[in-house]
Amino acid sequence: MDNWKLGDDNIYNNNHNDNEKDFTIGKSNKNEGDDKEDLDLSFYKKNKVKDDKPKRDGTNTGRSFYKRNSFKKIFYIILGIAAVISAYYVFRTFFPGDNLNIKLFGLETKVFRSKVLPENNLVVTGYLLNKNSFPISYVKLACRLYSAKNITLVTKHVYAGNFIDIKRLKNMTNVAIDMKLNNKLGDNLSNVEILPDHPIKFMVVFFDIASNSKNYSITVSHFYRIKK
Repeated sequence: MDNWKLGDDNIYNNNHNDNEKDFTIGKSNKNEGDDKEDLDLSFYKKNKVKDDKPKRDGTNTGRSFYKRNSFKKIFYIILGIAAVISAYYVFRTFFPGDNLNIKLFGLETKVFRSKVLPENNLVVTGYLLNKNSFPISYVKLACRLYSAKNITLVTKHVYAGNFIDIKRLKNMTNVAIDMKLNNKLGDNLSNVEILPDHPIKFMVVFFDIASNSKNYSITVSHFYRIKK
């Protein structure tokens, strides 16, 4: 017997019978003069048993399988839409963005020197008015101090509803002042459930202001909307 290696083009030896014919997968190979015909499978197709059902072995790709997949896809789509809508309303509640209807007015400034530290501090006071048709709570303000070239020097955050008398303010440390003005509830719960058209006070203190300080700005950072 001749040896051959995997990949040889001709696996036949020299005694190859000329009467033998090559075959192709998928085609019948009839000898010349053979009266036998190819097997006709049409009979089996026409007479297929009607009650023959696919096996339930996890490989069923019938109509019921596709129906289940379709229902799952629809369910997940509806669930995703509901999650997006819920996230949108939660985001709008806690971070209302530019659609604010809160008015800041009566702004006043005063530079004072603390008795605790030899530095000049700037205090800004004013009032906040809820112009929405619903109550709001925990209003937080972003306060910025700018130079003459409109460069931000300091950024501070305080909660509305907190106020310190100027005489007391001069005797307090910077840490104590910041803690007081960052009371989320406000004085006497004034920053909780602020009714429409009901003004409350606010205050911010910039410590040891630079000599080139020129302007300031106060904007609403965020608030909680109360639904009833």
